[in-house]
Amino acid sequence: MAQRIRFFDIAKGIAILAVVLGHSAIEANLFAPHRTAQVVLSICFSFHMPLFFILSGYFMHPERRFRWMKEAKQLLFTYVVTALCVLVGVTCMATLDHESRAIALRQWGMAAIYGSGDISNLTLWRVDLRIGAIWFLLALFWARLLLHCLARLPYTPVWVVLCFAIGYISTHYVLLPWSVQQGMCAAAFLYLGYLAKKYDVLGVVKRFPCIWAIAFVVWAVDIMFFGGMSMAINNYGSRPVLAVIGSIAGTLCVIGISQLIDRVPAMGSVLSRIGQASLAILCVHLIEDDVLPWQMYLGALRMAFPQVPLVLLSFIVRLPIDLCGAFLLYYVPVIREWFYPQLAKRNAWNLAVETR
Repeated sequence: MAQRIRFFDIAKGIAILAVVLGHSAIEANLFAPHRTAQVVLSICFSFHMPLFFILSGYFMHPERRFRWMKEAKQLLFTYVVTALCVLVGVTCMATLDHESRAIALRQWGMAAIYGSGDISNLTLWRVDLRIGAIWFLLALFWARLLLHCLARLPYTPVWVVLCFAIGYISTHYVLLPWSVQQGMCAAAFLYLGYLAKKYDVLGVVKRFPCIWAIAFVVWAVDIMFFGGMSMAINNYGSRPVLAVIGSIAGTLCVIGISQLIDRVPAMGSVLSRIGQASLAILCVHLIEDDVLPWQMYLGALRMAFPQVPLVLLSFIVRLPIDLCGAFLLYYVPVIREWFYPQLAKRNAWNLAVETR
């Protein structure tokens, strides 16, 4: 079995922490708009989702056959299990709050079926809520499938750009279910990751360190003039070109930062473990994000700790919940391999060794 590259796990660890922090900033900004929350949003949303897609593409082999069952277990089955947990959670909360369980199940069930990461008035039928962060699982499935298909065509880069354009433009008129259009756009980021490995971009950057400085400047400009970016509904903000280029630069910078952190044993070990658990953390985070009434909790936190920034308070409370939930998932038989893909690879490797 190929040895894991630890700084990539560290980069994923940073990205999943940025997801939790970014959503904490959204809740804090809804409760009490503040400049700190807006800056945090600009930083986190400028890179976290593109980084996951680019790294996924880095380890792809689109020239091989598409493995339907493997992809379904890791992405689609994981989506279904997480969505079912949300439905159970909102039903319990409706019971505790003496609200209608039927309404909660209908609204959240429709959100789970539609699979949109955010609320939109362009859906094919009325959908009152959004399923949230696990749109990523559906989009990644479509993106991988599309890239496997496009890689077999001549002039693959042209088809990838066309796929992105169709996904992006069509979203302005209708938002299709199951995050299909998001996957069409995400295929471009996967392809960038694939090309980065094929042409050894990290090796080139190592030979020409000035590229780090250029990437950092581009990322900083993107953050300073952040016009919004939500891959959940293909919204690349008021400056879409800068958002895309800035996200690529941000991904490169985070990988560079991860390489530096990799030299610090304790910090590198913690972040790499978080990165390896990023899928499980994402799903647990989605459950608590959808189920728990964070606006009410933020009011209590503000009263208890008035001097601490609300974004930080929210993050400090939510992160342990997500980490503990991901830790427990690791010990759930059968489905744990869906949330921890490295376990499935390890088991397959061990089986191959035993049958030799």
